Amino acid sequence: MPYPKTAIVIGGSIAGLLQGLQLKRNGADVVILEQDPSDDRHSHESGVQIGPSVVSLLEKYDATGRPSAIPARFLSVAWRKHLRIVNHPAPRHMSNWGTLYLILRANFDGKTSEMVPDSPPGRKGDGKVEYRPGKRATGLSYDKEMGIVHVQFEDVTTGEQDSISAEVVIAADGVHSTVRKILQVPSKKKYSGYIGWRGTVPERLISPETVEYFSNRLNFSLMKGTYSISYIIPTEAGHVEPGKRLLNWVWYFKVPDGSPEMAEIFTDINGRTQPSTVQQGLVKPDLWVGQKERYLSQMIPPLAEIIDKTPRPFISKVADLNGTDYPASFFDGRLVLVGDAYNAFRSHLGMASEQAARHCWQMDRVWRGEITQKQRDREAARYAKKFILLNRVIGLTGMEFWFQLFKTVLSLVWLMVKQLVGLV
Repeated sequence: MPYPKTAIVIGGSIAGLLQGLQLKRNGADVVILEQDPSDDRHSHESGVQIGPSVVSLLEKYDATGRPSAIPARFLSVAWRKHLRIVNHPAPRHMSNWGTLYLILRANFDGKTSEMVPDSPPGRKGDGKVEYRPGKRATGLSYDKEMGIVHVQFEDVTTGEQDSISAEVVIAADGVHSTVRKILQVPSKKKYSGYIGWRGTVPERLISPETVEYFSNRLNFSLMKGTYSISYIIPTEAGHVEPGKRLLNWVWYFKVPDGSPEMAEIFTDINGRTQPSTVQQGLVKPDLWVGQKERYLSQMIPPLAEIIDKTPRPFISKVADLNGTDYPASFFDGRLVLVGDAYNAFRSHLGMASEQAARHCWQMDRVWRGEITQKQRDREAARYAKKFILLNRVIGLTGMEFWFQLFKTVLSLVWLMVKQLVGLV
């Protein structure tokens, strides 16, 4: 099937925007339906890693010229109170979720922001596009004879119902995918046994020695039964200059599922229990103070400093979603699950945007006739199965879940053997 002339993308975050921009640049008219009614998405200034597939997409399609990431040359590891036991060259690009989102929005529909103050010029052959916030998909149907997918949706604010149709629908609506529910596609979402305390702190608030310690590297800090990942990222406004950047960290911490401790942590300052994330400004101050009092003394000084000086942390449960046992495409390949809507990794290797970008390149090959949809789906499943296990290995090692780690390593080795001999 060649590149479609019309497309609907359900989900307007990173995965949806990557797909939408690629379709636009290849001449498709694209509508993105995003259920968040706000046109200014809240990002927590979260750090993300930009892998080679994302870099390649930006090099090909980005017209803003804005820097999307800060290079990090090394991977470093601290153990207990030892500042650096590993310092290995491993180049990476570290970014801010909001930075990437705003660059993609500027390219997709011309949205301006402090990050991109002027709309970038269009390109010859671009399709027409529209980004519709506050629209939740409610139904799907397929006209096989016409080769058209119909999407029913509602306005989350007014409840107004409407529908739209296109040759192709890309489902990029995340780990809680509405499309999966509509299609009754099962999912195996698994809580890891630990949560992530997360935050960022402006570089200007940190001592020069600490800034130097974290500069130019992705840092792992291994403590007793807990660990942290930290690195320097741009601001959402796109500042990459020393002194104006952010130090981003995530601190993984064991909490039994369903425990009183879990209930306490995920009850916000208003007394509401949050299912998976307590946002910035809603974390109970006494909870955060108590967490720091109990554990900062176990950390290396640079990590303790950035965590102590973080003004507004947030908390999220760490889980993954294994969708590889179920179909990735439907309606003769005219509806495709991509990104976290298909498969979601634990956050340890920062692979979410990279998987989403790989899905873009895979669909590009399908539409150019280089591979079939069936081959693409198999390729996506092979990649997902491998990185589900790799992310678990990293997390279980850091958290010292030794028995689970042993089983996961065996599963990874067996998977690699099966992939080598062509069994999967």
